[in-house]
Amino acid sequence: MPHSGETARDLILVGLILDGFGELVLLALGFSSWWFGLIFLGFAFIGFVWIFLVYLYAYESVRDGDYEGARRPTLIFGILSLLTLAIVPGILFLIAYAKLGNAIREEPGLAASWDRPPIPSVGTPFLSPSAPGVPRYCTYCGRPGPAGATFCTSCGVRLD
Repeated sequence: MPHSGETARDLILVGLILDGFGELVLLALGFSSWWFGLIFLGFAFIGFVWIFLVYLYAYESVRDGDYEGARRPTLIFGILSLLTLAIVPGILFLIAYAKLGNAIREEPGLAASWDRPPIPSVGTPFLSPSAPGVPRYCTYCGRPGPAGATFCTSCGVRLD
């Protein structure tokens, strides 16, 4: 299964390619129209600057493995793409934003910084329920619960 960071990188790249095709259409309209040619060429120029910014702040960051640094620009580019009626690239950028969140959670070493222990496998012995002051961990979600609790406070699974 591919890493979510690679998927995000590919989604951003496809969004950039689709934006590029849109700018080529604007260029063609700009060169073919006499009255509105300069307007279309102006929009095409702005679009090419846009593509450069997406490449610089989102794609290169993801390519270099800086998922956290690429996440906010990808969200901004996705929203602005939707507002400027670049619907498909905007949706791709928003999906890439979600994939970058997954990639951040998939990074090695991040699980060690979580506040919860790894999820135990089925049949793993737990601490005695009678141990005073010791939190019990849920077999389903792995989150700690208060000592003496019968049900997990997070997912509701019976702890006994």
